[in-house]
Amino acid sequence: MAQCIYYKNRMGLTFNKREHIFPKAIGGIERLDAGVVSDQANEFFANNLEVKTLRTSEIFIGRIANGYNKKPSKEKQKNRTLPEYLYNREIDSRTLGKIAFNSLAKIKGKDYVLKPEFDEFRNWIIGGNNDWYHCKMGKEIIASTQIMPNQSHYCVFVDDGEYLIADVCLYNCWRKMFGICRSFDDTFVIPKGYICDWKNKKEFTLMELMQELA
Repeated sequence: MAQCIYYKNRMGLTFNKREHIFPKAIGGIERLDAGVVSDQANEFFANNLEVKTLRTSEIFIGRIANGYNKKPSKEKQKNRTLPEYLYNREIDSRTLGKIAFNSLAKIKGKDYVLKPEFDEFRNWIIGGNNDWYHCKMGKEIIASTQIMPNQSHYCVFVDDGEYLIADVCLYNCWRKMFGICRSFDDTFVIPKGYICDWKNKKEFTLMELMQELA
């Protein structure tokens, strides 16, 4: 039976769609392979996490400022409020956590992210209620925005000897770090990452970017 990287082996899962690594609504291009994320998880993210983060948090400002041209109806314009501060709401942290987990699946593959070491993080993305993941980490930022393409989205991973850390950033501006799990192998001693250069309509790994800059 096929397993979903979020719901694992829950009964009744289907795999007809493919999940974007970065949300399509902010310019995401590439998708994970078929059979990685279930239709049920895909729909949950679209209807419960992304819809709120991309429309009612500060990320909406980034979408408007960077060419998002879908105008809301007059009724929705009347009811629109100022965007919520991204780091105040757990639901926004979970959206960024989902992007991190998708990026990890892209870099390391389905079997790797199905490991039990990631169960707490995956369960939090789906169900919430874990302030440790939601709170701000007291660590240095991993990736330098200076080497990233202008207004790009990215996720960089590194093992700091204690945790596997993910540094997620949208529009090269809004970012959050997660201690995804305790260190359990040496895969990320050298940082790895995945980047969405949506302006130039291409996505690539951190290693590919470094080779291009060398």
